[in-house]
Amino acid sequence: MIPDPTIRYHPETDTMAIEIRPWPDGQDGDPDEIGRQDAGQDLVIHYAADGQPWLWEIEHASAHPEHITAALDQIRRRCAIAA
Repeated sequence: MIPDPTIRYHPETDTMAIEIRPWPDGQDGDPDEIGRQDAGQDLVIHYAADGQPWLWEIEHASAHPEHITAALDQIRRRCAIAA
C-alpha cells in the first residue's frame, strides 16, 4: 500500500497539484529544480530525483477535468501495482 496522495488546490489561481506518489525516501534535491515537462495544455509533470513522475500541476484546473482524471488514474494504477 502506498501512502495517501497529497492533493492541493489553490482557488486564487485555479491550480491543482496532485502528488501521484510520495517523494522517494533518500532522494535529495529541491522538487522545484529536479525536472518538469509540459505534458499538455495547462499540464506540467514534475519529476523526482529518480527521474520518475512525482507531481502533476494542473493550471486552470476547473477547465481540465481530463487532467484530474488522468492523475487519479495514475494513483490508482500505482496502488494496484503496490497491492
